[in-house]
Amino acid sequence: MKPTPIDWRARLEACGFEGAELVPPSYAAHVLRSWREHLAAEAALREQLEQQPEDKEALETLLSILRETGRADEEAALRRQLQERRCKDLGVPEARWDEVIAYLEAAETGSPPPERSADAYVAALFDVYAPSFDDSLRGFLAYRAPERLMDVVRTALGNRRELDVLDLGCGTGLAGPLLRPFARRLEGLDLSTGMLAKARERGVYDALRAGEITAELGASTERYDLLVAVDVLVYFGALELLFERAAQRLAPGGLFAFTVEKGTQPGYRLQPSARYAHHLEYLRACASAAGLRPVVEREDTLRRQAGQPVTGHVVVLTHEG
Repeated sequence: MKPTPIDWRARLEACGFEGAELVPPSYAAHVLRSWREHLAAEAALREQLEQQPEDKEALETLLSILRETGRADEEAALRRQLQERRCKDLGVPEARWDEVIAYLEAAETGSPPPERSADAYVAALFDVYAPSFDDSLRGFLAYRAPERLMDVVRTALGNRRELDVLDLGCGTGLAGPLLRPFARRLEGLDLSTGMLAKARERGVYDALRAGEITAELGASTERYDLLVAVDVLVYFGALELLFERAAQRLAPGGLFAFTVEKGTQPGYRLQPSARYAHHLEYLRACASAAGLRPVVEREDTLRRQAGQPVTGHVVVLTHEG
């Protein structure tokens, strides 16, 4: 049975804490828990999560309190409630909540992951982030994946120009200005219409369209000299089908260039960030099965996460033979 809700501010004041009405609930929870005022700390944490449902530290602290007070059976319902709130805030269609929640739960708990992220989550997430995406990535996250990838693409292309290029998961088009000098025709593809709107503002793409990468590659009959996927495959775990379809869309001598986050375990792993990491040997196996061979493989820093560098693989593939 759930305990009666408690006024955590009143409890702070009763314990001699002045100015309780000005204290953020996250800090109040820390203080109250140190005093072993578990129920008041719980109330503060629930208020914090109501305001910020993605606050993982608050969630973990609240789950610890539930276990300490013999209420571990409430954990699943609490997680579900928070994930539903997250879906609602992002604007994910309710019919897609189950698949999105399963994906996010796998990321947070380490349970067996799906083979790829939920499209509805990715589309909704980036529609929300589109207006501030570039500033956040370039500033706070020191995002340099497009430049890292283009460094190796230039080496692989040599003097080749006037290419038909497809920017897979183009986002706001950060790679567009870097690709334009090599392109006869430059196209962009993305799940998020909000991101595509920002890419269109750059004026460097000949065509932009919304769609899911694997499906679009499978349905297309076009051939490209260069396929690029910058910071996109982090939303795919299994890559066999995507590599197979990318290979089918390459013109003779065409290149498939991409970045992934470096994995230290065999195959792929869904990280707590809800992004997949891939082992280099897995990438090589997927490439070989699709009839692709490596032209360039480089390890580099792609961005920062929580102040720490994120190491990735920067890879260029081409058809065997």
